[in-house]
This record gives sequence, structure tokens and C-alpha cells, in this order.
Amino acid sequence: MNELGKKIDKISNQLTDLRWEIWTKHSLFTWQWWMLLGLCIVVSILFIILIKKEKLVQTIAYFGIIFILNKYIDEIATALDWYDYRIQVQPGIIPSMLVANLFIIPMALSIIYQRYSKWKPFLIALGLFSIFTSYIALFFLKIVGIYLEKAWNAHWSCISLVVMGVIAKIVIDRVVLIQAHNNGDQSNSDPSSPIT
Repeated sequence: MNELGKKIDKISNQLTDLRWEIWTKHSLFTWQWWMLLGLCIVVSILFIILIKKEKLVQTIAYFGIIFILNKYIDEIATALDWYDYRIQVQPGIIPSMLVANLFIIPMALSIIYQRYSKWKPFLIALGLFSIFTSYIALFFLKIVGIYLEKAWNAHWSCISLVVMGVIAKIVIDRVVLIQAHNNGDQSNSDPSSPIT
């Protein structure tokens, strides 16, 4: 077992070296790299502008759930070689896409969650965002050489975004209802009201 562990360490180190090389020599400061960095900045500014301060805590909690779910899906998918990112903003030793996991997906879904507290408009907005991201944005990222699709496809991407958004809404709405019940505040039982 010790010998196998040493082989795994050696291969892991070689993979890290190769990822670092592709990032420093073929990704860093390319136009695609600048585009991804710009997207991070634009989405962050929109998030700050559009966020409603009275719902900040539950929105940040929603953001956290989306971040965790999306990051784990991304890590599993890249580990199983379902897709890969050829160009990334962060150093290439991290195989998952930080731009999508920390900025675009959680921030966009958090804005949708905050803006549409009722289920029907929430599901419509979530569906439209998921379709746009999966069938248009990922297609564009494939064309410009940022995203390489293998066993994964746009359908799986769309389904995973919808499922993540729904799970996070159920969890946060439930927490808000439990808190309102525990506080004895029946008028604050609307899931769209802020956690205090």
C-alpha cells in the first residue's frame, strides 16, 4: 500500500506540474483569460447593485448552498473527466472553474432567489437562466476554447442548475419558516422575508 501511495503522489505531482504549465504558458493573460476576469468583475458589481439589503442574510445563505453544491458537482465532473477547462482565471493547479463556482452561478442564482420569492416566477427565471447558461454560454465557451465537453452535455448542465436552485430555495425557505415559527412571529412566515 505504501508503494501504491508513492505512485499516486508522483502522478498527482506530475498532473499539478502540467496544469501549472498549461495555465502559465497558454492561459494567463490571453484574451479568454481577460474575458473571464471581466465576467467576474461585472457579475460581482451587478450582485452588489442588485442585492436587497433587507434579505442579505438569507441571500448569502442561499449563495453558500449553491456554491457548495456547484463546487462538488464541478469537482466530481472534472475528476471523472466529464469535461475540462482549458483556460481559467485562477492557477491551473485547481481543476474546477472558480469563475463559475464562486462568481457567475452562485451570484446569478442568488439574485434570482432574492428577486423572485414565489415559486412560479422563481422557477421561470431559474429555467431561463439554466437554459441560457447550458445551451448558449457553454456553447460559446466551447467555441472559444475555454470549456471542453466530454461525457457531460448541455442537458445535464441545465438539469443540475435547476436542481441546485430548487434544493437551495427549499432549504433556505424552510429555515426562514422555522425561525419565524420559533420566534412566534406568524406575520414573518413569508419565505421572502429576511432572517433577522
